[in-house]
Amino acid sequence: MKNFSKKILLVHSSNDLYGASKILILLIEILIEKGYDIHLILPENGPLNNNVFVKKTNITIIKLGVFRKKYFNFFGLINRLICICKSTYFIYFYIKKQQINMVYTNTSTIISSTISSFFARTPSIYHVHEIPNSSFYYSKFISFIMNNFSSKVIVVSKSVRDYWEKIGLKKNKIELIYNGLYLRKHKLKNAKNSKLTFINVSRIIPYKGHHFLIDLFKKLSEKRKDLILKIYGDTLPSYDNYFKSLKNKVEEYGIYDQIIFEGFSNDIQSKLDNSDFFIHTPIHPDPLPTVIFEAIQNKIPVISTNRGGAIEILNNGKNGLLIEPDNLEISVNQIFNYINNKSLQKLHVKNSYEFIKINFNYNNFREKILSVVELLNTERL
Repeated sequence: MKNFSKKILLVHSSNDLYGASKILILLIEILIEKGYDIHLILPENGPLNNNVFVKKTNITIIKLGVFRKKYFNFFGLINRLICICKSTYFIYFYIKKQQINMVYTNTSTIISSTISSFFARTPSIYHVHEIPNSSFYYSKFISFIMNNFSSKVIVVSKSVRDYWEKIGLKKNKIELIYNGLYLRKHKLKNAKNSKLTFINVSRIIPYKGHHFLIDLFKKLSEKRKDLILKIYGDTLPSYDNYFKSLKNKVEEYGIYDQIIFEGFSNDIQSKLDNSDFFIHTPIHPDPLPTVIFEAIQNKIPVISTNRGGAIEILNNGKNGLLIEPDNLEISVNQIFNYINNKSLQKLHVKNSYEFIKINFNYNNFREKILSVVELLNTERL
């Protein structure tokens, strides 16, 4: 058997500290520990640059032509085409110059790295965290790229796998690998707040369902006056108006003392420690919301809409409360009953912790990732 190559180029679509970026950090840690020389391309500077593992990589910042919803118009697509052509050219010669032996793209929203690897005859992996909800034709186009230019496609949940298979991604390309995490020992949650505190942590963008969350909380507040909701997260410049509409709704409802927008926080653990419930309300499938793992680790009862990977994490409602975003009244009643059912909360907290310990642990994730990487490293396109 050939010796495994040691140079991998990782390409990622953002520079933040949300779910997919946290998995990027884990990937870098795993690959460095295994002895790989990691090269990293990001589209911009940001908080990732300061991470201890990211600092151990060879970082390059270039415009990658990342697909965002704001570009789904004539001039936006022209803009993406230009950026993609330039970044494809750059990455192709980067692969050749640095003698890269594998390209690992940690998102489905970038295609230049995969196209470059194909023409450089270098194995490539897509790590797909997304379930697009913007355009059927966009999804078909991305599945075409995956089918014809990549060596392997890792998906983070059954929901993601099922979506892309339905769109046309070949089954033999797909490898399901659940995200893994370090499990910390944590005492049973026993927050003692003067008010019953709910926490929501997510980037503030439309599919995360913040309008539904606010409507939900208004109705709950009519039933109980001792509730407070803290929303942690920031938005993207293209969604500033969406964010303003959320703040306006809170003002119109007159519940600005009960719903507080806290902004982005680097210390979510302490925020979770001081909360009674974690609530996550996407209105479209959320591939595998890693923040739910963090809530489970902190022994907090989890409430989520029944969309995407949350169903898998909460084991179809055995590990937390699943609600229906298309039926506000039923969801309000479900949550109200759940608040009053302490024994069910304790059961869910216990079940969820044991469930992720078995199904979403770091060691399984590490072994499966290395298995795919090392297998492809013995092959050439």
